[in-house]
Amino acid sequence: MICELQNIVKEYPLPAGGGSLTILDGISLSIGKGESAAIVGPSGSGKTTLLHIAAGLDLPSSGSVLIDGSDISKMGERDLAATRNSKVGIVFQQHSLLPQCTLLENALMPTLPYRHKAGDAALRKRAVNLLERLGLQKRLSHFPKQLSGGELQRAALARALINRPIILCADEPTGSLDKAAALEMGRLLREINKEEGTALLLVTHSEKLSAEMDKTLELSGGKLNAKN
Repeated sequence: MICELQNIVKEYPLPAGGGSLTILDGISLSIGKGESAAIVGPSGSGKTTLLHIAAGLDLPSSGSVLIDGSDISKMGERDLAATRNSKVGIVFQQHSLLPQCTLLENALMPTLPYRHKAGDAALRKRAVNLLERLGLQKRLSHFPKQLSGGELQRAALARALINRPIILCADEPTGSLDKAAALEMGRLLREINKEEGTALLLVTHSEKLSAEMDKTLELSGGKLNAKN
C-alpha cells in the first residue's frame, strides 16, 4: 500500500486540567497505487486534521502513518520534511502560491532541494509539461494576481505533482471554485490520479466529487466508516 493509517488517535488537551478532546478515535485506512478515496463529514469532524496527519503535516497522538512502508510518525523533522517533499503532494483549498513568483517559478518551488541531482533543465521541462497538461501553457510567465481561481488551483496542482509524489492529498480542492472550475478540477484530479499512478486522498463537501472517487468514507464522532 502507498498510504496506511493504523489506529490513528488525535487528542487535544483541554484548558485548566480538563482532560482532553478526542478528534480522531482509532482510525485505520489504506490507499494503494492509482486508488482514490474521499473523506466526507460534517464541519468540525476532523477531516482536515486526518488529511494533515496522512500528509505528514501533523502528528497523531498515537498510531502509525506509513508512506511507502515507512512510518513517518516516528521520523525526525529532517527525515519527515524530506519524505513529505519527495513522496507527498498537497493541494490546499486556497492555492497558497507565492505572489512574487511567476506560475512556472511557483511550480518549480518544491524542486529546490533536488536541482543539484536532476538538473534545472529536466525539472523545468517537467514543470512546463505539467502546466501545459493542465491547460496553462499561455500562463507560464504570469503572476498569481493575473489568474482566475480555477487557474490558480490548477497551478497549485502542478506544484503538488512536480516531484512525482506517490500520494496526493487534497483539502477541499474545489471548495473555493465556481461550478465550472470545480468540475474541471475534479476531472483533472481523477485523470492525473490514474495517469501518474498516485494514491489520491481528498477531503470534500462535494457529493459529486466524492462520488467520482473509488471509495467514500464518512468521518463522524471520531470514527471513519464506508459511506453507502
